[in-house]
Amino acid sequence: MRLTSQDYWKRHWQDYGDDLSEGCELYDDVAPFLPPGEGRSFLEIGCAPGRILADFCGRLGFTAYGLDYTADPEVIENNLRKRGLDVGKIHKADFFTWESEERFDVVASFGFIEHFEDADRVVDRHFELCKPGGTVVIGMPNFGGAQRALHWLLDRKNLLRHNTKIMNLPFLESAAARNGAELVQARYTGGHFHFWVEDDAPVLAQKAVRRLTGPLRFVANRVVPGESNPWFSPFLFAIYRVPGAEVKAAAAA
Repeated sequence: MRLTSQDYWKRHWQDYGDDLSEGCELYDDVAPFLPPGEGRSFLEIGCAPGRILADFCGRLGFTAYGLDYTADPEVIENNLRKRGLDVGKIHKADFFTWESEERFDVVASFGFIEHFEDADRVVDRHFELCKPGGTVVIGMPNFGGAQRALHWLLDRKNLLRHNTKIMNLPFLESAAARNGAELVQARYTGGHFHFWVEDDAPVLAQKAVRRLTGPLRFVANRVVPGESNPWFSPFLFAIYRVPGAEVKAAAAA
């Protein structure tokens, strides 16, 4: 079951145009664990507007592939090529019904799986699209912990678009066991505290966020140990190494 609609995503991305400069918030966390990009394919699930593909493929040399059910593939392909990227194919299709004979060296999504009730199924399909010995990357915002209370108070409409039950490390760890993959990395990131609301949040809520964010970050930075935490850190992610062909053959024997 989807928690968002095509119309929502069309409205969400319409202001981006061809500006792909923002990049990926998790690039520095994920990039050190990826293989060399030259000669390898990088498929992003939910790839509109193309900024994350531009970031990873532009900086690491992967061939860019994408799947999205709202965006115009030709627009994304042209924008990526303008930046000098090697582009394979951008597909417009439903994630669950899309059939691809090709398998990819890296299959990644950022802010995708949490928009579904049946997120286990969504994650497992990432592994199905990955080559033996390839890499799966799952990233999402952290609306769990104390972040959930803040969103409930200030950003409830947006909160209901997200499956907060999966925003924890045990969920990400279970995907490795379920798919026979190596869990290379799984953690929260983004510092001790960061909070935002959607553009369609009430004006009063947006003003409250601007006033509260500074003091709350100040407190979190001094009270919470370590570099991140499950209560207020804004993101979490996992990187998996998919079993090679020889491992799969041995398991099937």
